[in-house]
Amino acid sequence: MVRRFLILILFFFLHSQSLFGGEIPSPEAYFGFRIGSDRRLIAWQQITSYFKLLDKQSPRLKLLELGRTTLDRPMIMAIIAYEATLSDLSRYREIQQRLAWPEDLTSQAEKTLLQEGKLVFLLTMNIHSTEIAASQESVELAYELVTSDAPRVKQIRDSLIVLMIPSLNPDGQDLVTQWYRNTVGTKYEGSRPPQKYHFYADHDNNRDWYFFNLAESRHVARVLYHDWFPEIVLDQHQMGSRGARLFLPPYADPVNPNVSPALMANVNLVGKYVVADLHERGFTGLVTGTIFNAYFEGTMSKTPLWHNRIGILTEAASARIASPLFFPHTSLKGMGIDLPEYKQQTNFLDPWPGGWWRLRDIIDYEKASAYAMLDLAARMKTKFKRLFLQLNREAIQAGETQPPYAFVIPREQHDPNSALEMLRRLQMANVRIYQATEAQELPEGKIRPGDFVIPLAQPTRAYIKDLLEVQQYPNLKEYPDGPPRRPYDITGWTLPLKMGVSTFALQQPLNVPLHEAVLSLPEASRQITAGTFAFERRFSHAYLLANLLLSKNIPVFQLERPVDELPAGTFVTRISPGEEKIVQEFLRNLEIPLQKVTRNHTLSLRSIQPLRIGVYQPWIPSVYDEGWLRLLLDQFHFPYQVLHNADFKDGQQLRRKVDVIVFGSQSSQSILRGSNARQNNQYLGAPQTKPEFRGGIGQQGVKSLQVFLEQGGKILFIGKACDFAIEQLRVPAINFVKKLSRKNFYIPGSLLEVQLDRTSPLTLGLPARVSIFFRSPVALKLLPYSREIKETAFYSDRNPLRSGWAIGAEKLEGSVALAEIPVKTGEVILYAFGVHHRAQTYGTFKLLVNA
Repeated sequence: MVRRFLILILFFFLHSQSLFGGEIPSPEAYFGFRIGSDRRLIAWQQITSYFKLLDKQSPRLKLLELGRTTLDRPMIMAIIAYEATLSDLSRYREIQQRLAWPEDLTSQAEKTLLQEGKLVFLLTMNIHSTEIAASQESVELAYELVTSDAPRVKQIRDSLIVLMIPSLNPDGQDLVTQWYRNTVGTKYEGSRPPQKYHFYADHDNNRDWYFFNLAESRHVARVLYHDWFPEIVLDQHQMGSRGARLFLPPYADPVNPNVSPALMANVNLVGKYVVADLHERGFTGLVTGTIFNAYFEGTMSKTPLWHNRIGILTEAASARIASPLFFPHTSLKGMGIDLPEYKQQTNFLDPWPGGWWRLRDIIDYEKASAYAMLDLAARMKTKFKRLFLQLNREAIQAGETQPPYAFVIPREQHDPNSALEMLRRLQMANVRIYQATEAQELPEGKIRPGDFVIPLAQPTRAYIKDLLEVQQYPNLKEYPDGPPRRPYDITGWTLPLKMGVSTFALQQPLNVPLHEAVLSLPEASRQITAGTFAFERRFSHAYLLANLLLSKNIPVFQLERPVDELPAGTFVTRISPGEEKIVQEFLRNLEIPLQKVTRNHTLSLRSIQPLRIGVYQPWIPSVYDEGWLRLLLDQFHFPYQVLHNADFKDGQQLRRKVDVIVFGSQSSQSILRGSNARQNNQYLGAPQTKPEFRGGIGQQGVKSLQVFLEQGGKILFIGKACDFAIEQLRVPAINFVKKLSRKNFYIPGSLLEVQLDRTSPLTLGLPARVSIFFRSPVALKLLPYSREIKETAFYSDRNPLRSGWAIGAEKLEGSVALAEIPVKTGEVILYAFGVHHRAQTYGTFKLLVNA
C-alpha cells in the first residue's frame, strides 16, 4: 500500500510540469495517435478541449469563443503571438482600426503605426465539413506555432498576430466525424453523410460572405470587418481527388473590375511564392490559374478582396474523408480548360506521379502552404501592411474624385423592411451609412430628408460598388466560336435588384448635409391598444407578424377588397383586451406600422388559417435550396415539417399530414430515383450508400402526389423540379429551353426582369415588375387545358437581363416564369426560377410565402 502511494507521488511529480504550465503535450501525445493517421479523426469537442489546454498552458495563445453555431456548439478562434503581443491586444486592434480607416492619418502617424503594428493573418479551416483535413491540422499547427523554437516560427510569432479558426462549421465537423467513425470498417466507409453538413446551407455555407444569413458567417464578419481587419486571409479547402494535389492563386480568369490590380498582383505574388517554397521542399502536383476565379463575390477567401485584403484560397486533393486512396498514374486527369491534360505546363510544373494519397498527405500540403504564407507575411510585414493602408486611402480618394460618388436609398420604398435589411447586411461588413438632412434635386433623382446615403469615399468602396451596381459579366468562350466558359459561381448578385430595393447612384459630388443613419422606421413604433388594426402586405415583416399572431391564437384576416388606401390582401387583426402586451412585444423587433381601422361599416374579410407545410428533403444532399427554404421559413416563423422518401408511400396519409408540399430545385430523375441512383453501377471498392438513404420517392411517390392533389393538396415546384411536375405529373406545360445547347441558351445565375399578373393572390404585396434570379435552364410555355391556368409571372421584354450574363435571353420573350395550374381539387405551382435563392432574394420571397 505504501509502495503504491510512493509510486503515485513520483508519477505526480514527474508529470506536474505538464499539468501546471510546463511542457505542453503534443497532439500525438494528447490524442494517442499521430494526427492524420489512416481512419482516425478527432471530433469538435476534442479539438476545443485541446485548444483550451493550449490556452491554459501557453502564454502564446489566447482562445476566444466567437459565439454559438447554428446548432449551439461553441465556435472558437485562437490568437497566437508572443506573450508581449498578447498582453497588449487592445493596442494592436486600435492600430488595425486606424489603418483600416485612415481618413485623417498623418504621415508620421502612419510611419509609427506601420512600424509598431503586427500583421494580422486570419487562417480559416474546414468550412466544408467533408473537407476534414484542415480541422485535424489545426491542433498540430497551433501546437507548433506555440512551442517551436525554429527561426521561421519565432519570426512568425514576432511579426504576426495569427488568428486561427479551426472550423468555420463546427456542427458539420462533428456530424462528418461521427458518421465516418460509425462507418469505418464497413462497405459504407468514406461515404458522405446523408444529411446536410451545414443544417441550412450545406456546401453553400461558403456563398454567404456578403449576405451573412448564417450564424457562423456573422461571427466571422465581426473578426474581419469590425475587430481585427486582417491584412491576409487564408481559407483552406479540399477539392476532387483525381487532378492536381494543391491549387493556389493566381486565380483563373475573369478579373473583377472592382478589385484593385495592385491587390490582385500581390495575391499572385503570395500564391507564386508558396508554389516556389513548396517545390523547394519537394512537394509536387501544385497547380495555379485554373477553375477557381476571383470574379464572384461571396466566398470566405475571396470577399476580403473587395475590402483591400489579400484573400487566398487553397484547395487540396481529397481522400475519402480519412480513408486512403491509391491512384494509378492513368487515373489522374486535368483540371478545367486551363489544365486540359494531366501533364507538365507553366501552371503545373511538376505533376504528382500517383500512388497512395492519405489524410496525412493533405495535412502536410495544407500545413506547408500555411507556413510558407506565414513566413512570407512575416518577412514582408511592412509591405503588406502598407499595401492595406494605401488601398484604403486610395478608395477614399477615388470616392471623392470619381463617379459614382454615392448611392442613395430613398426611405420611401415599396418594401421598407427589405431596404433596411439590405442596409443592415452592408453594415455587417463595416459599410458606413448616413441620412440626408436636407432635400436636393439632382439629375439622377430627388434626395429627401431622411433618405439613406452611402458615400463611396470610404475604404469599402469596391465592396459597395460590387454589391450595389449592375454586373456585366464578360462573354468568355472556351475557344473561339465555342461554347461559353462556365463561371465559378453566379454572374449577377446586385443587391437592390435581388431585394426589390430602389436606389440610384450619384454621378456628381454629394453636397447634402448628412448624419449617421438610424436604421429604423419611426412610424412603426407606437403604443398598441385593443381594437382592429391593418398592416400592409408590402412589408416583409407583415408575414412574420401574421405568423406570430396566429401562434398566439390572435385572429388574422385579409381584406378581400380594397378599403380607402388599404389594398386588397392587407392583413387585419383584432386585438382583444389583455392581448396588447403580447402584440407590443412582437412589434418591438419588427418594423411595421399598424393602422387602426375605425370604419363603421363591415369590412370584407377572409380568415387566414396557417397551412401545414411539408418540405421535401432528399437523402445525400443534392439540392441546397431546400435548406435555404427552411432558413427562410424559420426566419418568418412558418411552421413546417421535413418530408423524406418514406413519407410518400401513401397519398391519403400524406394529405392528412400536410396541406402544401415544396420541392426545391432538383432534377426530375433525382426526385424520382435519388441523387445516388447510379450507386449500384459504381466500380468495385467505392463506398456504398446505406439502404435506408438510397433512392427517391419512386413511382409510388408519384401516385401518392396524384392522390394528394385529388384530395385538395397544393405542391410547389422550384427551378429544376418543374421538370418533375411536367414529366411525372403531366401538368400542361413545356420546359422549352431544357434541351437547348449552351451556345444557344445559357444564363448561369443572373437577374432577369418579369412582369406580374396583379390579379393573382401570389402577387399580393408586390409591384408590377420584379427581378428574379435565373440559374437552372427552366422556362415555360403552357398548353391548352380544360381549366384556367394563371400565367402569374412572364417575360415581357426581348432583353430581360438586368445583371449578370445571358446568352439567348431573347428566347424567353413571352414565356412564363411562374404558373398556377389547378389539378383535380388541388393545385400545382411552378416556379421556373430561384424564388428564394440562398435566402437572399427578398424581392421575390412574397411569391413563395403567398402560396
